[in-house]
Amino acid sequence: MSGIEVRDLARTVGGSGGSAVLRGVTFCVPQGHSVGLQGATGSGKTTLLRLIAGLDRPDRGEIRLEGSVVNDVRTFVPPSRRRIGFVFQGLGLWPHLTAEMHLDYVLASTGWSKEECAQRKAEAVASFHLQGLERRRPGELSGGEKRLLALARALVGHARILLLDEPFTGLDGRLKERVVEALGMWLEKRRLTTLLVSHDPKDLTRLSRGTVHLREGQVVEKAGVES
Repeated sequence: MSGIEVRDLARTVGGSGGSAVLRGVTFCVPQGHSVGLQGATGSGKTTLLRLIAGLDRPDRGEIRLEGSVVNDVRTFVPPSRRRIGFVFQGLGLWPHLTAEMHLDYVLASTGWSKEECAQRKAEAVASFHLQGLERRRPGELSGGEKRLLALARALVGHARILLLDEPFTGLDGRLKERVVEALGMWLEKRRLTTLLVSHDPKDLTRLSRGTVHLREGQVVEKAGVES
């Protein structure tokens, strides 16, 4: 079964006479696999992630997650019911919440026991190097620390799909290596279906089994994914 399936996906911005951002995008990511999403700035990568997450609606096409339709001409499943973890380029952290509160907010919706939530939170804090930062708010964190918190928040809950938009920006070489390694372990352990946007080919090689290349809103090359 495909973890992510998009068929003939199109999106235009600017209303009537606007510009086409996506033009008939079609591909499938096998369940539990990680695929890299490549393309120049403006090729439609972020727009595609937002459509899959349910943050925007396509003008045409169908999106299926783990076999279920979440978007077509008759159906729209809201983001909160798609079981997606999303790391935005802008991160989307809540300025009034501490790092620990970010994780607690996600865990509160899982229905897990207090013991399981505590275990998952401790695992996320350790994996993404947030020890000692739990009581700090985003304004008190460095750029790299904010990235770590965004990754931990995306992974700590019961998400089955992971969408990562340049998640390693601002991490220095040594820390980035450790974070990439930790992320790879989480993806393998949880068997998360993942779309990863990164301009660094090494990231895609280490974390992805295939690639989808976008150019001007169209898929121009696929490797390791289904049509």
